[in-house]
Amino acid sequence: MSKCNPIAVIIVSSGSRGDRLLFRYPYEFNGNKEVAKLNTPRNPYSLREDKNETATNGKGSGQLAGYSDEILTTILATKSELSGYKFELKVDDVKFVGHPTLAQDVNSKWRTRSKEAPTMILFNVVFALQGEVVQSVVQCYYDLSKRLSLALRHEERRCGYLSNEAKVMLAVHDEVAALPEDMAESPYKTMLSKSELCRDLKDVYENLCNTGVVNVRINHWVQVSFCLPHKVHNVEIMHIEPDVIEKSLRAIRPYHAILLLGDENSLLELLPADTSPSLIRVTKTTTPLKSLQQLSQDCDLALSQVFQIAGHLVYWGQATIIYPLCETNVYVLSPNCDLRVNSQLVEEFTSKFPGQSLTAILSDFSLPLPLGEHRNPLGYEQQQAEQVRIVVWLLQSRLLVQLHTYVFLTPLDRYSPGDGDLPDFSTPRQHKISERSTGSSTGLPESLYDTEDMAHSPSLDSLSAKSPELSSNGHISQEDMHLRQRVREGLLKELTVAERHSVLSVPAASNDDDLKLFARLCPYFRGTHHLEEIMYYENLRRSQLLTLLDKFRDVLTTCLHQDAATITYKEFL
Repeated sequence: MSKCNPIAVIIVSSGSRGDRLLFRYPYEFNGNKEVAKLNTPRNPYSLREDKNETATNGKGSGQLAGYSDEILTTILATKSELSGYKFELKVDDVKFVGHPTLAQDVNSKWRTRSKEAPTMILFNVVFALQGEVVQSVVQCYYDLSKRLSLALRHEERRCGYLSNEAKVMLAVHDEVAALPEDMAESPYKTMLSKSELCRDLKDVYENLCNTGVVNVRINHWVQVSFCLPHKVHNVEIMHIEPDVIEKSLRAIRPYHAILLLGDENSLLELLPADTSPSLIRVTKTTTPLKSLQQLSQDCDLALSQVFQIAGHLVYWGQATIIYPLCETNVYVLSPNCDLRVNSQLVEEFTSKFPGQSLTAILSDFSLPLPLGEHRNPLGYEQQQAEQVRIVVWLLQSRLLVQLHTYVFLTPLDRYSPGDGDLPDFSTPRQHKISERSTGSSTGLPESLYDTEDMAHSPSLDSLSAKSPELSSNGHISQEDMHLRQRVREGLLKELTVAERHSVLSVPAASNDDDLKLFARLCPYFRGTHHLEEIMYYENLRRSQLLTLLDKFRDVLTTCLHQDAATITYKEFL
């Protein structure tokens, strides 16, 4: 049993008839022994074996065992003063989480119309969890309890739904209590056939255990949707925490793309009837080849709205964020890849791509290589299209990860940095990069340099336009040489002394255009921006950027790792 799964779901009520446990599920444990047997009075003169008394308060086979209805009613039925607040109680190795909700004012309005006596004052939908569960899971279950409580309160205000369901449950309790001891059975089994609310709570429990996604309509009127990220994103080969998902969503940029993890038609069938048309439009239009910026143009939506839809799909486990597929993308096997020959992925791959071997395909990606090198230049167009579908399936199954190239500026050894020469990462230029990295509605970069500072210093273009003044011996005047040197150092003024000297000692720095482009891209050479991001924000071609990196290779170091927007990459976040 997963630690994220609930042990039980319970609903208790407080009213004029006292505190009552209305329903609990599951109601069986330890080889189909029912909880009702714990509540049935026994003959004090009958012989009992010790082995029947081994059940103690706690978890039994992943279910709530040893807690009678009286005990649960006592600890879960709170006072009215605690209504509207978070309820969290730990008993032994079981933690109870709920949201007590006051129903007295709600009942008074409905009672005025129905002219019936008051019955319920407060109710509490409680989830029993394992005691060692992390706090983020507890918070998610509290959120679900609150949503269910608000939905029940709304229906109680509208038509007295909860009061009617409570009457059915209490009537079943009374019927079972009146039966002879030898005919006693669990009242909760009978409730499932008579109470719609009990069936809804049963579905909530089973969906949480199976998929982690809850979609239930209370009284066929109020839709309650919930996603447990720990369960949705914890597949067999990897484990992802919700805080990692939130950080990855903040790293989404306009040049990223959406990759649906399932079939488009299956996703559309899961959407409720009142789904936003924008979500349906994005789902039908998105492809692994389209960036979010292009997707917003094709769907005629604002880029910020596309960002929200992409984050929504990622959080609910229906999509992931990738860089658009192209031949320059570098893919390699995931470190969590399941390489067993008899794994379920092998059967899925064989049924989806007949005649192909998953083992042979994975062996091709054992080393990080561009996607274009895996393509057969003599192959047919149909074979190339099938290869793209295979790569998409491997990404959906999380068998591949994409590696991006990051650049670091490293000064030469002969220029050792002195005291106080460390770069200041809080300079205005770095602030401008961080603002641009968050993405704007247009996605267009702003100037990295302060116009006031550059206005008072001559540029390299202006110096090149001037005809050089030659001295009597035919050389360039000393004044122009000093002026040119000051301009060069001014372009690299935000680097340390060692970095500035190292860059200027590179032969390519003698070219004014190359030096200007290098100075323009210097803020990106701190290992936090990959090549695709630099190309997007600076409007450069890959060939231009690679040429510059090759010219200044003496002071630049590159490395490969994943993008921060991929939820599988925890170390970089």
